[in-house]
Amino acid sequence: MQESLKSFMEEPWWIITKGMSDSLNAELQKKLSSGHVLYGKEAVAVARREDNDDVVYWVEELNKYAVVHLTYSKESLSKFPVTKLFSLGDLEVYVKISQKFIKQMELV
Repeated sequence: MQESLKSFMEEPWWIITKGMSDSLNAELQKKLSSGHVLYGKEAVAVARREDNDDVVYWVEELNKYAVVHLTYSKESLSKFPVTKLFSLGDLEVYVKISQKFIKQMELV
């Protein structure tokens, strides 16, 4: 799953190590409430943004990538942490848009 991301993951996104993945996987599980779309599913962290708390998880059960904005606090509402699901192609578009936005902001 990480191999397929390497072709388009550039700043501010980066592929993470196994150790960081394990840590972020545990962090996600602590934050989920029972109504959350990822609750009870195995989600494996594969990438993250360096400029905010967004993490990309692979969720095999859904055959989707999930971009999760980790809050680092236990959530009681099922809409938190904010999560967006993507196919690989849609994730690539999302990442490229965020990269383009960052580059435009650097010009200001």
